[in-house]
Amino acid sequence: MTEANYEHHLQAGEALVAQAQQAATTDFQRARALWQEAGKHFFHAHKQDETQVQAAFRLAQAWMAEAYALQKEASANALVMWSNAAAQCELAFDLNPEDGRIAMTAASCHHFAGEHDAAKAWKQIGEHLLGQDANEADNSQG
Repeated sequence: MTEANYEHHLQAGEALVAQAQQAATTDFQRARALWQEAGKHFFHAHKQDETQVQAAFRLAQAWMAEAYALQKEASANALVMWSNAAAQCELAFDLNPEDGRIAMTAASCHHFAGEHDAAKAWKQIGEHLLGQDANEADNSQG
């Protein structure tokens, strides 16, 4: 469990996401396969260092891409994948509980999973944190 392995998996995942984003407009199935492969790399990076928020959040984003693909195919498994992505967002948030962007992402995942009470709660957390960030930025400029 080395830093080199963590970085290798993180960078490999990022490269696959870039390829998936390019492929998505012309070959959605290829993009989906690339997102799945990226998710595996983010999973391994996260397992190499479970204290790093970046790998934890990127794994959540990979699962979101998979959930979206399943939803697009009208698969019943889409809701489960959205729920998994939400749980992974929550794990990433636990690593950085001041990140409103992660909270808002969790809210979106819960929404698409049909978990509306959780979506509402996470949205409120995200709005609070993002509002704090905006207030702090305004105060530092004044």
